[in-house]
Amino acid sequence: MTAREDTLGNSRSAFSPTARLSSLPGTTAWQRLWCVVLGALFTFDVVDINAFSYAAPTITEEWGLSLSSVGVATSAAFLGMFCGAVAGGRVSDRVGRKRTIVGGVLLYSAASLLTTLAGGLGFLVVVRFLTGVGISVATGALIVYVAEMFPRASRGRYQSLLLAIGLLGAPLAAFFARLVIPAGEGMWRWVFVLGAGGLVPGLAAARLLPESVRWQCARGRIDDALRTVLRLEDEAERRYGALPRPQEEPAVVPAGLRDLLRGGNLRNLTVGVVSSVLVSFAFFAFNAYVPTLLVENGYTRTESLSLTLAFSCAAVPGALLAWPLVDRLERKWAIFGLTVLVAALMLLFGMTRSEVGAAVFGFVLSMLLQTQTAFMYAYLPELFPTQLRGLGAGLSNGLGRLAVFGGGFLFAPMLHGLGFAGFFVLIATILVLGGATTGVFGIRTSGRALLENEATSHTPEQASHPSKTTA
Repeated sequence: MTAREDTLGNSRSAFSPTARLSSLPGTTAWQRLWCVVLGALFTFDVVDINAFSYAAPTITEEWGLSLSSVGVATSAAFLGMFCGAVAGGRVSDRVGRKRTIVGGVLLYSAASLLTTLAGGLGFLVVVRFLTGVGISVATGALIVYVAEMFPRASRGRYQSLLLAIGLLGAPLAAFFARLVIPAGEGMWRWVFVLGAGGLVPGLAAARLLPESVRWQCARGRIDDALRTVLRLEDEAERRYGALPRPQEEPAVVPAGLRDLLRGGNLRNLTVGVVSSVLVSFAFFAFNAYVPTLLVENGYTRTESLSLTLAFSCAAVPGALLAWPLVDRLERKWAIFGLTVLVAALMLLFGMTRSEVGAAVFGFVLSMLLQTQTAFMYAYLPELFPTQLRGLGAGLSNGLGRLAVFGGGFLFAPMLHGLGFAGFFVLIATILVLGGATTGVFGIRTSGRALLENEATSHTPEQASHPSKTTA
């Protein structure tokens, strides 16, 4: 026992670093600094995700591309996201969350800069693929990091806060695109220069973020984990007074790739994958294609960009709406309820012929889509044990992105075959099915210790009484 541990008393020093971190009564100044850095990383993730959507109508016109060609370039990014989510998830389980976050940021920033050199569809497809890889590597490790490095009672709220900060990238990219793209031919390239700004917070993350305490414990690096926890406890004690007695959490147990396909892990993986596939398909059918869809439905490019800018402004309040709810409501039921509500708004958006109606419905559904995303970001890492958390969440997210890759080849035929209204009827149905999968078959996780093994699977009875969690 160190001298500092002794001053905390045996009530805390007898517990594991993960239990001590999870039981902190609130966040510290150090953790709030992480929020700034991680939020900035999220911001440039979102800028890069949205950049091509805003530039696509102009690229289509300048290069004489078809809607299907635009779909191929968009799909390349999502194929990259699939590869990045799966590979990045496994890398984060092996080399650590922090290194994976920084590596992903450096990759997508470099690829975004290369996009400014694109002169044809082939080169554009390659760099969009690499951008997608980097985005998913960084984002996947980031949401796992938040789940593991914030107190149990508030980790959902900090997922929503970081998403809200990150979603400032949507109006930032939209406003920047609205400002520069109409200025002349080729000006769309500057949107991708903005996306490369992730290099700055990426370098800050390399210097300021500690490695995940839970990952260090899983790797036997207890002394390193303890140093981080002691600093957090020291700050928390000064801010909140005497710290509560921790509730011991399940021990991290060894787990291999085969364990992901067994028992409760397989059940949770199935729920995560099916939900992510259906929800991601519907989400990006609206979010990534709405500027082009509006142009195809008779709006001018300027009107389309203006509406898209209005929709993007809904993202931040949408994520913040989750803040007071995500740690109070059972996450799986909230996800289901939100998909039903958003699906209804999609139907109204697809059927209205009023520009005002389209603006109102589009704004509200854009807001609630991000509320749902905050719940999903909090939920997915909670489905898997530490040794498989990156891979499990990565597979779920990655296969969702793969569904969007396939959608890139389907969205244009769907639009032409079903019409504008029919397109939204179909994606609303798909969205509800995704939410129902989580609501009906998912486990309860709100306010619970992170899952580690079969003995700590979250039953409905335990979910109602968090104090029953066993070691």
